[in-house]
Amino acid sequence: MHRIRSIGSAAAIAVLSAILGSAQSGGAAATAAFSLVAGQGSANGGINFNGTVKGVLVITVPVGAQVKLTLVNKGDLPHSMQIIPFTTTLPATAVKQPAFPGAQTPNPEVGIMKGQTAAAQFTAAKPGKYLLICGFPGHALLGMYATFEVSPQASATPSLVITK
Repeated sequence: MHRIRSIGSAAAIAVLSAILGSAQSGGAAATAAFSLVAGQGSANGGINFNGTVKGVLVITVPVGAQVKLTLVNKGDLPHSMQIIPFTTTLPATAVKQPAFPGAQTPNPEVGIMKGQTAAAQFTAAKPGKYLLICGFPGHALLGMYATFEVSPQASATPSLVITK
């Protein structure tokens, strides 16, 4: 069962829905824009995305969606993000090639520092389940990863949820 956690009001949900993007009419590709916060609070020693760890944050987009992920680092450690093929063996650092061209922040092994922002833009071209990891050495292994799903359903609405 999916649910949104840490959003306190209907107004906040409406704002989140507007940020997430939606499919455009006329057969145009869907757009999906999400903001992610690295080091949000003290969860997992600040090694987290939006205060979550170990894949419970799930982003879903339809196949062909034009995706923009914006990462803001609020933590004391460097962080990055990269979409990689799904695996049960997490990498110790960023992988050589992301799952989609452009699906990573610049220099994912180096990351960005507190107060900095970086973005990744790409087309979610192939359906399936992927991982969104922090490519800074050791962070994915410590649980800093989320789930990124590309839905084959044309009617899929871009979403960001926290599961339990």
